[in-house]
Amino acid sequence: MPLFAGGFYTARQHEAELKAQSDNELVRVLEDNIVRDVHLAWLNVNSALEQLETTQELVRNAAEAYDLAGARYKIGSSSIVELSQAQLSLTSAQIANTNARYNVLIQQANLNYQTGVLR
Repeated sequence: MPLFAGGFYTARQHEAELKAQSDNELVRVLEDNIVRDVHLAWLNVNSALEQLETTQELVRNAAEAYDLAGARYKIGSSSIVELSQAQLSLTSAQIANTNARYNVLIQQANLNYQTGVLR
């Protein structure tokens, strides 16, 4: 009989309400974390794509500088050192571009993971 329970049922009801409130708060925190993780992954993909565009432009500029240095070397207007420096710059730019492409793939895989896309 609830009359002789001494508030036991009321206390259990209150406990259940508090537990439900706690569980709802936990769900909200987890949802916020998921949204944050997806947003960060999306920003990282965009940043990686911008970096890739920059390195592609760097490769184009370094290739042009290498071609010019080669032409100057052929006509005797510059030394082998200038040509070697231009070749080093081109190789460095190509390495940076490859790293940027790799980073884009990693960031896209991370975004797919965060959004639950299976490929």
